[in-house]
Amino acid sequence: MFENLINFIQETHKTKDFIPLHEPKFVGNEKRYLNECIDSTFVSSVGKFVDEFEEKIANYTGAKYAIATSNGTSALHISLILANVGQSDEVITQPLTFVATCNAISYCGANPVFVDVDKDTMGLSPSALKDFLENNASIINQQCVNNKTGKVIKACVPMHTFGHPCRIDEIKDICDKYHIFLIEDAAESLGSMYKNKHTGTYGQIGTMSFNGNKIITAGSGGCIITDDEELAKKAKHLTTTAKVPHKWDFYHDMVGYNYRMPNLNAALLVAQLENLDSFINSKCKLAEIYKDFFNNVDYIF
Repeated sequence: MFENLINFIQETHKTKDFIPLHEPKFVGNEKRYLNECIDSTFVSSVGKFVDEFEEKIANYTGAKYAIATSNGTSALHISLILANVGQSDEVITQPLTFVATCNAISYCGANPVFVDVDKDTMGLSPSALKDFLENNASIINQQCVNNKTGKVIKACVPMHTFGHPCRIDEIKDICDKYHIFLIEDAAESLGSMYKNKHTGTYGQIGTMSFNGNKIITAGSGGCIITDDEELAKKAKHLTTTAKVPHKWDFYHDMVGYNYRMPNLNAALLVAQLENLDSFINSKCKLAEIYKDFFNNVDYIF
């Protein structure tokens, strides 16, 4: 029965060779901007393309601030630090996700708590989240405490799986009620809107990834988006080794991280952003082809 499915996929993509989940497309100004970046000699973490990318991604998503990072995992890690997640705290997330989500939680010495996903969105289920908290948590001194472990549930990290938005507005309401810091893992959902707002802008913080399998890519890269000025400033500070600005003195006022996005990567992303809408349209058309096929078969479960 799967032979028909395989034939359909091969015919749709006009090949019998390996078909990747996603194939990056470099069809615009990528080479031009890379050459410009190389000619400028600013190829590391300082350069005009980093600033331009941060401005454009903020404008595109509707967030007030964007902070470019080396990858999506680093964006998650810094976001959890900004949420004051620390040793032995707990962070609610979903089991259907990439390991980076739980790795970032573990970097903070915290423990993931898994809450199920909704079948239709493949993202964290607000009803499952509500049931879990009602049966397992209490509000003590403006903090959410797990009754069974005695640990503080500091944050919640839902993911918009394959770019399909979860019911993030409902999740936000629940997190607000329980004093839980909401971080959206929007690694896969650039260009995805939910109730006229871009994913990643419902929580206090949203994170994105620009790995090779994402809708736009620079080979690597990530970013943090937020409307909170103080969180944005601290995110920028922490990702640039917590160095206090000075012409020659190297003074770092806290433990920081070298999570900066190189100007080379940003140059690629600025070019990729110019074609983002066409990439999305192409994927939507392909999705409709797959949808029509699956609507006419009865063996898919």
